[in-house]
Parts: sequence; C-alpha cells; structure tokens
Amino acid sequence: MKAMLAAFVACAVIAAAAPWALRELGYTVETTRASDAVRLGDGR
Repeated sequence: MKAMLAAFVACAVIAAAAPWALRELGYTVETTRASDAVRLGDGR
C-alpha cells in the first residue's frame, strides 16, 4: 500500500512539474512550429 501511494505521489509531482521543466528546456509548441524545417506560405 505504501508503494502504491508513493507511486501516486510521484506521478502527481511529475505531472505538475513537467510543463515547467519542458518550458525551461525549450520544448514549446512555438519553438517547434518556428523551426527552419517548417514551410509556411510556399504556395506550391
């Protein structure tokens, strides 16, 4: 029972910290869509 509660707490902490950590590392939607590999307005 203790292990299951610890796992639930760990999941909650990871889920709460993930958005902040990903923003700090530069993994955002804006940076993904603004890369050089994205072609916008080519008209082809």
